[in-house]
Amino acid sequence: MELEQFFKDFQDHLAPRLDTYEQAIYLYLFRHTRLVGLEEAVIGFKSARRRMACGIGEKGKPMSENTAYEKLQSLQEKGCIVILDSNREGRKIRLRLPSEISGVVVSARPAAPPDLEMQDFFDVEENRARILTGEGHRCFYCLRQLNGENYVIEHVLSRPAGDNTYRNVVAACRRCNTGKGPQMPKNGFGLCIETAFLGSPSFSSGFRMSRGYAPVNSSPRRRLANNGMQWT
Repeated sequence: MELEQFFKDFQDHLAPRLDTYEQAIYLYLFRHTRLVGLEEAVIGFKSARRRMACGIGEKGKPMSENTAYEKLQSLQEKGCIVILDSNREGRKIRLRLPSEISGVVVSARPAAPPDLEMQDFFDVEENRARILTGEGHRCFYCLRQLNGENYVIEHVLSRPAGDNTYRNVVAACRRCNTGKGPQMPKNGFGLCIETAFLGSPSFSSGFRMSRGYAPVNSSPRRRLANNGMQWT
């Protein structure tokens, strides 16, 4: 047990769930159990209550014996302690650390990574820039050098048949974008037209490999340089 972590967990997570008397009893029990390496101890509250916090009633008086027993019961109901036995020497009690009490210290879970398949890479400006970076700042069709002024993000398969996922959008020069048109190309227009459809049998394997893409029957592989994310 790390003492620093215990007090952080106690103050940040457990204390807000306990009233003043419950906190006083809990810390007293901690002092006589876990702090000294014990899982449990027998505590006589008739005398022990006098060595805890002063009462909130008449100034300077300790909590009453009845109050001490009531707070022990409430601590047990809150999962802070387990009363194992009771005899004339006192109550045998096992104390649980804040981290051992269900629902008190909730571990911070890392945010789930965004689902690439659900992200919009056509309308979201940040994602459009990621596509351009992923293409190496070159036209997907003719390999012309692209910059922020001379490129467009376009659909390979036009809407409504196509969607806005990364698998269906590419960075292209304006010439290829204009020549491709809204429909799936069937003839001519050189390499721009030949390579317009990712799933087309006419998509040159040599061209795909030169761009770092997978063979014809595989999905495209593109790396986003800004965050090292890769998909296939």
